[in-house]
Amino acid sequence: MSVIQNDLDPDVLIGLQLPLGTHQNGVFKQTQTLLEQTKSNIKNLLLTRRGERLGNPNFGSNLLSLVFEPINDDTQNSIEEEIRGSIAEFLPAVKVRSVNFSNNENTLSPTIVFSIDTDTTTVEDITLDLGSLVDPITGEEGQPFSRRLGG
Repeated sequence: MSVIQNDLDPDVLIGLQLPLGTHQNGVFKQTQTLLEQTKSNIKNLLLTRRGERLGNPNFGSNLLSLVFEPINDDTQNSIEEEIRGSIAEFLPAVKVRSVNFSNNENTLSPTIVFSIDTDTTTVEDITLDLGSLVDPITGEEGQPFSRRLGG
């Protein structure tokens, strides 16, 4: 069965959807298309710090180490290089078309426009809001890092 046939079949599930959550039938939420799963894989890859994954210390990116850097062209270039390098290394079937940035309240949010090898005509995007990640200690979400620090 081809990838497109799998995507069109509602009974075929590809993988787990991130962030992990439960579905109404009691199991983890799952993705039904290759593009949905690729978005989850990109998010998982880029938001995992290198050295954080047991058994594979090289997996991930250094993207989160750039969170507190000043917002300027150098920082944007560093973020784009980190995104492109990590995706090229760990997700070679993903072709990054562009990385665009939006800047809101001292928060830089990269939007990654990509396609996959099996269907290069379909383009998808994912936006990483680096300023409103879930705090691993308190579990609070949606609050920019600078606000939690009193900025």
